[in-house]
Amino acid sequence: MFRIVVTYIVPFLLPSAVYLAWAWYRSRYVASHDGEAPKVERGPWPLLLLLGALLTLASLVVTALTTGSDAGSIYTPSHLENGKVVPGRMDEKPR
Repeated sequence: MFRIVVTYIVPFLLPSAVYLAWAWYRSRYVASHDGEAPKVERGPWPLLLLLGALLTLASLVVTALTTGSDAGSIYTPSHLENGKVVPGRMDEKPR
C-alpha cells in the first residue's frame, strides 16, 4: 500500500498541492500589500521562464531528429572479448 501511495498518489497530487499553497500565499501577499503583485512578478521572470522552456523543448526536438541510427539496426550490447570490454554498438541488419 505504501508503494502505491509513493509511486502513484503522491506524484499525482503533489503539483496540485504546491500550486494551492502558492495561490494561498500569493492571495495573502496581495491582500496585505494593497493589491500590488510581488516584485518578482513585475520583472522579466515569467518571460524568461517561458523562453527557457521553449529552448529546452527545441533542443530536445533537435536531438531527437539528428541522433540515433536506422530503424532496421540491431543493437549489440557491450561484452567481454579477450578480457577487454567492447562497448555496445548499433550494427546494420544482416541481409
